[in-house]
Amino acid sequence: MTWLPESATGATPIERAFGLRPDLFAACRDFAALFWQKRLVDPTLLELCRMRVGQMVGTELPALCDAMRDARASVPAAKRADVGAWWNSAAFSDTERACLRFAEQFVLDPKGIGDNDAAAVVAALGDAGTVAFVEALAILDGFSRFARFLELGAES
Repeated sequence: MTWLPESATGATPIERAFGLRPDLFAACRDFAALFWQKRLVDPTLLELCRMRVGQMVGTELPALCDAMRDARASVPAAKRADVGAWWNSAAFSDTERACLRFAEQFVLDPKGIGDNDAAAVVAALGDAGTVAFVEALAILDGFSRFARFLELGAES
């Protein structure tokens, strides 16, 4: 349950909270959706990172609406179960490991991202893909923290 004194209409808690500023909410949703629509980064990779960022921040991102997801992003059950311990699981590819390592450091301390960590992501995604990936991480991290701060659970 959120501590906000009022809410807008919406299907999810984040929609009801962010809907108090519908002009801003629509613009943010549209911008977030671009990462999945343009497909500069594999949607399944973004979904894995969305899941991990949510775990680290302490909220499963009550869906920055479905703009932050792609129905084509199919994460196998084994990866879903192991995303919190990806470094110990053989289910993850080198690209997924590089991106999850980068995502974790981004959430903990972006200044601590090392040259080797960045180089691994650039090698896997290319320059344009890396820029899109980092922008997507910023949105995932920001909205996860927004939802956590406002105490927006999966259902309120």
